[in-house]
Amino acid sequence: MKNYGVLKGTAVQYKRDNDDDPHSELLMNIEGVSFRIAINVRSSRGPVQKRLIEYLILHDIEHPIVDRARELPEGWNNLKDGVKDDAAIDYIRSNIFRATDMKPVTHLAPGPNNDLFEYVEDLFQRAINEDGAVVYAFGERWGPEEDKKDEYFDFLPGNGVHLIHMNQGGAGDGNGTYRDGALIIDFPKSGRASALFLKFQNQVWHTDDKDATPINDAPAVPVVPIPDTGNIDPWPVVPSDSPYRLAHIIAAMVNPRDDDPGREFVTILNTSDQTLDLTNWKILDQQNKADTISGSIKPGEATVYRLSGSGAQLSNKGGTITLLDSQGLKVDGVAYTKAAAKAEGKPIVFS
Repeated sequence: MKNYGVLKGTAVQYKRDNDDDPHSELLMNIEGVSFRIAINVRSSRGPVQKRLIEYLILHDIEHPIVDRARELPEGWNNLKDGVKDDAAIDYIRSNIFRATDMKPVTHLAPGPNNDLFEYVEDLFQRAINEDGAVVYAFGERWGPEEDKKDEYFDFLPGNGVHLIHMNQGGAGDGNGTYRDGALIIDFPKSGRASALFLKFQNQVWHTDDKDATPINDAPAVPVVPIPDTGNIDPWPVVPSDSPYRLAHIIAAMVNPRDDDPGREFVTILNTSDQTLDLTNWKILDQQNKADTISGSIKPGEATVYRLSGSGAQLSNKGGTITLLDSQGLKVDGVAYTKAAAKAEGKPIVFS
């Protein structure tokens, strides 16, 4: 990826791409300068790494990334680091959503309710219609192309943002941590934001912290074959043996009434059908400081783990909490905002 960042501005118009290259094209305007945002919306018959799409649309999203994006100036903002920049997105490490929340797009041909066009364009239309709505397009920027008009909206110079999807865990080049694309739309009248996340089926959910390449021997869904005709059966977005299916973080004491050391805690629920041995599992904060835990949890039961104060520390300014198994693979992760952490002595509950 040549660069990574977020374009902040106003939505003006949208168009559909052709059936051989199924994208939805969004026109944005920032102080008189036009940009085109290219978004994959349907499973295609193209290169194997771009054949099948998985997606998630969230409404009323609350996350430190959204808070930070609201503070950025309009226009293109370069982002380099998920901790220092705050606004950079990583589908695995930012804990915006759970992998199991994503859905497969099983249709390979155009038609009503067969792709994401309808859902994505509903968001676009709301952004265009509502005064003050702000669009944040995370991805790679191209341009300005001084001598090349945009092929869809005919503006000059050509400008835009693409790679509006997960950019890690693939077999080829282009992997990187905190380089994932997404589209977030802020609706100030309601005080709410909606977000679109996209992923290719062959990209895996367990990646190396240095280069975001797939971790060898970690559970992964095999690449799904494409039929010659017709649609495709739904595939599991997360494999049945994935650590993601073992446990959830359901609550945390982020802002205790007294001094924090020894009083912050994380509550873990066993969502599996087996007793979990948590020996050498870890709880990480946003800075990757860790508390190593132990013990066991029976199916359907939850246990509170108090943090030592010398490892993971839960910031009152917003942050992430991540649970890793004994192999270092992610089991679950949540995030909370500064506003959520404001109430002293009250735990934050996660759904």
